This record gives sequence, C-alpha cells and structure tokens, in this order.
Amino acid sequence: MRKTKLVCFDLDDTLINTVHSVMLPCILNGKEKEHSVIQEREEAGELDCISADYLRAKLLNGLEENEIARSFLKIARPIKNMKHVVDALHRENILCIVVTVGPKQVAKVVSDIWGFDGYYGSDYEVANGVFTGKIRAYIRAEGKVECLLDFCDRNGIAPSECVAVGDGATDIPIFKLCGMSIALNASPEARREASCAVDTQDLSDILPHIA
Repeated sequence: MRKTKLVCFDLDDTLINTVHSVMLPCILNGKEKEHSVIQEREEAGELDCISADYLRAKLLNGLEENEIARSFLKIARPIKNMKHVVDALHRENILCIVVTVGPKQVAKVVSDIWGFDGYYGSDYEVANGVFTGKIRAYIRAEGKVECLLDFCDRNGIAPSECVAVGDGATDIPIFKLCGMSIALNASPEARREASCAVDTQDLSDILPHIA
C-alpha cells in the first residue's frame, strides 16, 4: 500500500457542525431568520441545494469579510481535537486540506486557525472587503474533485496517496477518486461509498484508519 501523503477534509458536518459555513456569515450579518426560511424551503423540496445556496449568498450582502475571522470561534461548533489531528498528520509528513462547496472565505478561516495546508471553496464575491451577495464560482460535487486534483498536481501527489474524509453526497465523487475514504458521521449514501465509517465527535478517532 502506498503511503498516505494527503488527507482531504470536507467542512460542513465533518469539521464543523450545526452552524454551517454559509449559515455562519448569515448569522453575523443579522440574517439568521431569513436563512431559516431558505433552509425550510430546501428541506420541503421547494428548492434544490444549489438554488438555496445562491439565495443564502444574497443574505451576505454588506457583511465585512474580516468579520468571519473575528467572530468564527464565537459561533462555530468545531469537532473536537482538530488541531491535534492536523499536528499528528504533519508529524507523519501528511498534508491536510479543506474542500467545501461552502464559501472559501470560511474555509480559509478554518485553515488558518487549525493549521491546514490549503483550502478550497465556492468563490463568494467580495468587493472592497465586503460581500456583495453574489457567487462568482460555485463548487459542485464534481468541483471538489477538481480542487483535490489541483492541490495534488501542485504538490506531486497521486490520488491513490490521498484519504478523503466527509459526510454526504457531495463527498462521494472525491471518495471514489482517493485511495481511501472515511465517512465521518455520514449519511447512508456516503457510508456505502466509503472505505470505512466512523461515528464520533472526536476527530482523533479517524487516525487509526489512516495509513
């Protein structure tokens, strides 16, 4: 078996729970109720997930980008021992990245706080340091694969040397690409496609599964 060189983490419901990466800036912008309405419409089947995200993006209009970094830890609910896991993987010369369909601005904050080696996310437009309410480039499930391949190409890593960690349908294409995949607190669909499944609120529980 080839040595693991990279672990690719999903963000929502994998590294952060309850308050998702789009919901967090909506809360910071005083739009929590409006976000809840969109969420209810999506759950009722009135909106697909992509249309819902474009509506959520509009709720960010006027929010200062740097407010996310200032307030992230006051609102977010990160999984336990994230820093411990990143440090443990780094000691084994394994890189760690975050890839999400959510805003890249939130992925960046997560990367900065916990010491990840890179991040990718949907490009929510910012002008003069302020969100405009638009999305410049939306990352779908297949786009997560393109993000991972971009990082691999830049760092001389083969997909077979990667481990993917995620929880849902948007992670399945990346599960199929990587040499190994871990379904973390995952949906039945994601569990079926993963190499193994782990149910825990302590991220260090995935370490025994990573070669």
